[in-house]
Amino acid sequence: MNMIEESKNLRHIKVEGFKSIANLDLPMENINILIGANGVGKTNLISLFTFLSHLSQGKLRNYVLNEGGTERFFHFGSKHTERMMFDLSVGINAYHVEFSPNLDDDTLVFSEEYCTIDSSYKKWNLYPKKGESGFVSGETPDSEQVKKYTREYLEKCRVYHFHDTSNQAKFKKTNKLANDYFFEKDAANIAPFLYDLKTSKWEDEKKSYRQIVAAVRTVAPFFHDFYLEPSGEVGDENIILRWTHTQHDTPFSANVLSDGTARFICLATLFLQPKLRRPDTIILDEPELGLHPAALNVLSDIIHATAKDTQVICSTQSVAFANFFAPEDFIVVDAKDGVSSFRRLEKEPLEHWLEEYGMGDIWAKNLIGGRPAW
Repeated sequence: MNMIEESKNLRHIKVEGFKSIANLDLPMENINILIGANGVGKTNLISLFTFLSHLSQGKLRNYVLNEGGTERFFHFGSKHTERMMFDLSVGINAYHVEFSPNLDDDTLVFSEEYCTIDSSYKKWNLYPKKGESGFVSGETPDSEQVKKYTREYLEKCRVYHFHDTSNQAKFKKTNKLANDYFFEKDAANIAPFLYDLKTSKWEDEKKSYRQIVAAVRTVAPFFHDFYLEPSGEVGDENIILRWTHTQHDTPFSANVLSDGTARFICLATLFLQPKLRRPDTIILDEPELGLHPAALNVLSDIIHATAKDTQVICSTQSVAFANFFAPEDFIVVDAKDGVSSFRRLEKEPLEHWLEEYGMGDIWAKNLIGGRPAW
């Protein structure tokens, strides 16, 4: 599979000493689906992107403390692992950072932090300060432009999850109309975001809105459209997510949507938003939760279409969902003695099985690993 061109996609990732990941050296592709048993380390790899997002925004110290301190991040704790390292190749850049623990105040110490570019062997140093990255430390980097390129990518590394579909879910609550700049990781601002697309003066944004509506109709034939009406004083309007039925004019609350339909609306909005608004890499955990098999088919089609210009990284536990993807889309995650291993699949060894089975079925038959060691 060819890599995405002219995009800040993640081309390669190296990790040492992070949570259950003692050592990882992995090429990344357009579609990257993590499969494996519970507790083998899929979520740990995905959580790395949340870590990097906080790092790029100058929120690392608080994030580390809120997550349980430095011992939570070093592989088997700092007594076992004294160094944690990440190396990411992003577009034409690469970013390298190393940490050691500061046990006195339970923070991470930046041992080394720099960027590189493909056209040069030089290391463009960043200058971290007081437990925060050189992206935000206030210190002048060796190259402001090289720093900006990588930071913009990391800032957008939001791990999306739409697991909460209860009546208290944030995306069902009233939100400020002005909160429409980017789609939030828990879909909390879905109403103002959709309203902005629907009323945009740009045709590509209106087109995205129509595509989202069409996708929802595919899995929920009773759905007609979103009902998005702001209320309140001009400049301080509020908006809440409502929708209309094909056979009724009165709008319904999002609270009467089934869990699967509500999640699919969030997923369709995430993947079908305009390209210029999307992060370069979309990262999410178990998108199949609560979806009907027919909805999984539609979701897989959307992912394949989106992955032509936007990288996708996700984990799954669904055999049915996995059946819609090719061998080279998968990263098999296993664990032994608390140490995670990651292996990208190749098509050739599986060609005989693919004549009769999908990848999910092949996975269920325990022919590629990624199954519980019972």
